[in-house]
Amino acid sequence: MQTVVALFLWLLVQSMSLAGLDQGSVQVSPVDQSVAVHPFHVTVTEVHQNSTARTLEVQCKFFTDDFESTLKKVYNQKADLVDAKLHRSMDSLVNRYVQSHLQLRLNGRPVALQYLGFEQEREATYVYLEAEDVTTSIRTLEASCRFLYETFSDQVNIFHVSTDNGKKSSKLDHPVTDIRLDF
Repeated sequence: MQTVVALFLWLLVQSMSLAGLDQGSVQVSPVDQSVAVHPFHVTVTEVHQNSTARTLEVQCKFFTDDFESTLKKVYNQKADLVDAKLHRSMDSLVNRYVQSHLQLRLNGRPVALQYLGFEQEREATYVYLEAEDVTTSIRTLEASCRFLYETFSDQVNIFHVSTDNGKKSSKLDHPVTDIRLDF
């Protein structure tokens, strides 16, 4: 697990430098050992405009242990994203959480995100969403995101957005919830 965490941290720093973000601005605060096994808390949300399919594809990546801790705290029930036998019951929990903690607006208009599902791979859980009928050129993307803020005061939510008009990245440091990207 240490190798995966080190790789993820390296990728985080690399993506920030590619996005022009200040690497020194990522601050790691003391960790509550009762809920954390790694020294930082981060999610990565990738948004991709697929002009051919006329969709907006969204992928959210969470550390599984952090996500399970937050789901348990928010919904006051056991959360196990790894056990295949519980996948169906976890599907509704994951959908409910992500839909209530992530909102997108394209060119000033709200986007209806359809939940496609989640999968768990090693230490990460990937959640997939999609918006249909995205037919206009994206000039602005606004996001409101509060992923894992209930659990971690040092939470960082990173966004990578790819549209027909270019690529941009940004990050939200707890407690900031809103970003706007102009293309």
